[in-house]
Amino acid sequence: MKNKLIKLLKKNKRLFFIAKMIRLLSTSSFRKIDGGKKKYPKVIQLPITYNCNSACVMCNIWQMDHSGEMSVEEFSTFMQDPIFKEVEIVGINGGEPSLVPDLPEYAQEILKLPSLKALNIISHGFSPKPLLKSVEKIYRSCKEKGVDFHIAISLDGVGEIHDTVRGKPKVFEKSTSTIDEIIKNQYKYCDSYDIGCTIVKQNIDYLIELDTYAKSKSYNIKYRLGIDNKRIESDRLRDQYSVIYSPLRQSAKEFFHLQMSQTMALNDKFKYFSIFYWLDHETPKRLLGCSWKDEGITLDARGEVYYCAVASESIGSLRKERGEKIFFDDKNIDYRKSIITDSCDGCIHDYSGQPEVKAVWAFLVNMILDRYAMKLYEIKVRFMS
Repeated sequence: MKNKLIKLLKKNKRLFFIAKMIRLLSTSSFRKIDGGKKKYPKVIQLPITYNCNSACVMCNIWQMDHSGEMSVEEFSTFMQDPIFKEVEIVGINGGEPSLVPDLPEYAQEILKLPSLKALNIISHGFSPKPLLKSVEKIYRSCKEKGVDFHIAISLDGVGEIHDTVRGKPKVFEKSTSTIDEIIKNQYKYCDSYDIGCTIVKQNIDYLIELDTYAKSKSYNIKYRLGIDNKRIESDRLRDQYSVIYSPLRQSAKEFFHLQMSQTMALNDKFKYFSIFYWLDHETPKRLLGCSWKDEGITLDARGEVYYCAVASESIGSLRKERGEKIFFDDKNIDYRKSIITDSCDGCIHDYSGQPEVKAVWAFLVNMILDRYAMKLYEIKVRFMS
């Protein structure tokens, strides 16, 4: 019955759009999240190593110390901490996960989480053999547990542009060979994948070329802005890469408006509208939801715990204290509230979460105005003449 209803809705584009909007509204929140509630986290951001063999213009992690990182055995004890008992989604990043030789063993410990539904991993794709060997093993384990597995590979331009952004020569060929192998044999590697492009000064003038290339290769490409991120020290490199605080902001705004108009997936359309909206306002206003306001936790490779994935200082270490004591500490909760007050509207990282109803309403109004812009203009001209 459900499948028949979906087919019927798809035949009527207007009804299908209305149904998707109702669904988006139903997942939004009437209340403004202030970070004051003591809720167990549902999402973990897991930078599994600080080791990286890239030298990206928007990231300083490749110059950071990666000694003293957790072993599989220590990580196993971390995952058994009660703070993680309601976690449904884990996102592995870094550094570069493919540089962790026993990555599948870490994944096995993640898969022991009692409420886990999805595991994601992001990689630059420079090292196809170790990465694909690891994700093939991880995917088999995920299927055994009934956990959805998603891979994201970074691609920031065509040819030398990608190499420039990633700070290494001839890595475009390596990244695209990894992507092509995943697409060709997806049944071996993942349930789903996407390609992620970070927009920075070095590639802003070449995004149409990349978008055209991605479409020609049937790549499922997604775009995000390069932003300040304390954990990877990109906030220290702002002048080197950021388009937000330069005349290139206008180019970024136009590109996201183009993506908003072209993409068919409603969630992506909302994301691109939200980024466009943020760029279009002198005083930024975040419309996107974010799980890290009250349902996210970041755990790094040394057991340090953070709230916000990009703006938080460490709030404690699992090597010293239990997670609940750290995460629910009143002083730390007040710190999380201050991050939301001081930093959230100024952040346009595309992390997802429950948006506010008024944000979805602003998106809906914009969609209607865009759709009927010419008709509204004609009506206006008639009244003026």
